[in-house]
Parts: sequence; C-alpha cells; structure tokens
Amino acid sequence: MSGHDRNTWGRSFPAVTPAIEAVPDVAVHVPEDTKSNVLIDFTDSPVVDVEGLTILLTAQRLAHSEDRQVWLMGLPESAWSVLEAMGLDDLFVRVSSPGELSN
Repeated sequence: MSGHDRNTWGRSFPAVTPAIEAVPDVAVHVPEDTKSNVLIDFTDSPVVDVEGLTILLTAQRLAHSEDRQVWLMGLPESAWSVLEAMGLDDLFVRVSSPGELSN
C-alpha cells in the first residue's frame, strides 16, 4: 500500500483536508448567539461508507465541543445500524425526511 487514496469519487477536497476547512467560511464564523444544531441531510444518499461515518463522527465531536447536537435526516437504515452496533447512536438525533414516517 502506498498510502495514496485513489477513491476520489464525489470528493471535492483533497483527502488530507481537515473537516473544518471543508466548511465554507460563512458557516465557520457564525456569531455565537445564532449558532444552532447541525442538520446533515442524507435524503439523496442511499449509501454511507466508512469515510462518511468518519465525517459524521468528526461533525459530532466539533458540534459537541460547542454544545450543539448533530441531527441526521434520511440516514440509510444500514448506516444507522452500524452506529447502533458501535454504541454511537446516542450521539446523534435521527430525524425523518419531509414526507417520511417518523421512526
């Protein structure tokens, strides 16, 4: 293994880019009193891979450090099952997509 990540499908940032740099400046510099919880919408994402789960955990860690929650909308059942199996499901709030029945 050369350490080179050849999987670049759907990636707009180099693999070594810290998650915080992938967020636009306007989202990073929101005044403290207007910050709210973080909503990640997976409605059009039928599959979440290991990289996606890593990003979720990074987002959760950053949000937790600011006393915010990460809400997951439309997360595929398979990804939620992985979070449950790892005991990480209690770190997130799962919400339904518009038009979807509540869990």
